[in-house]
Amino acid sequence: VCLSPLLSSSLSCKVQSVQEKGSKSPIAVNVLSLTKVENTLKSVTYFGTLEPNRSRTLGFTVSGKIKTIAKRGQKAGPDELLVALEGSDFEEQKKSLQTRLSQAQSRQQFQQLQQQLSVLDEQIQTRRLLAPFDCVVDDVLAFENSLVRAQSPVLRILDTTKPRIKINLPRRVSERIQADLEVYFVIDDELVIGNLVERSQTEQAGSVFCWFALKQDLANTSYKFGQIVEARFNIRTGKSGFWVPLSALDRSGEGVWSLLLVETSNGASIVSRRLVTIGQLTDKQALIDGNVSQGALAVADGIHRVVPGQVVEPRLVKNESEAADRKPAK
Repeated sequence: VCLSPLLSSSLSCKVQSVQEKGSKSPIAVNVLSLTKVENTLKSVTYFGTLEPNRSRTLGFTVSGKIKTIAKRGQKAGPDELLVALEGSDFEEQKKSLQTRLSQAQSRQQFQQLQQQLSVLDEQIQTRRLLAPFDCVVDDVLAFENSLVRAQSPVLRILDTTKPRIKINLPRRVSERIQADLEVYFVIDDELVIGNLVERSQTEQAGSVFCWFALKQDLANTSYKFGQIVEARFNIRTGKSGFWVPLSALDRSGEGVWSLLLVETSNGASIVSRRLVTIGQLTDKQALIDGNVSQGALAVADGIHRVVPGQVVEPRLVKNESEAADRKPAK
């Protein structure tokens, strides 16, 4: 029987009562030493679209009849021929000039023929459209044997190097994303890292368009422009607290959560209950705040096996992840 004086704490009474019974060894429990964290990270997922870094519409500076033209979806490297106008007379003139150039008898004649050949080459080039960069043909606006006017669009091409991802983000999220923040994208089951390169200066319905550049090429990835891309952000929340495994929390009412702590009194480890608030959740952990101090020992799992006031044998687990994954102590 506990006959403690009035100045003794109720916790001391409970310890004495348990010790007097003493016929059974204290139950072992896994405990976690709580460490406070500041300005925690939160993982959020949004979806965007894959876009080319740039696009261009090509056309001739002269009129003519199309001899050959690339097909929609065709890829080309820099300086590869995409479209050509008919110009057999120019080709014949070039062959003739080249023959005369090889037979030139004087330096003056050689320079004149070389100048004529240079002018002719320029005329021939105006009748050819070459790829300005690595690209894919997005749209064909003319056909073989059709007549085209000068400055009329013939092809629309998309740059296949360094594609970007466009995402419409809530303003509160976009404001927290800085250029040095690494963002993870999932493209055809491949994880690709990127970072913010441009943010729209206008807002629509509380959202802002943001563009992200990828830090690696997609040469070995099967993709199409316009496809949906999953984006995963780790952003600062401004919240602080203690991370605990979900297995350490007990819900006793609507929105009322508690944590079991193990405290030392008269040389014994006694369980006590503390009410806490949850500020953030993940699949396995919760960020809690309340009347909890740095280094406090929290029961990590098996909370149904113990009650406040019970004497236990604490067994320290190393970190939150271990506590979230392991089974209760026996």
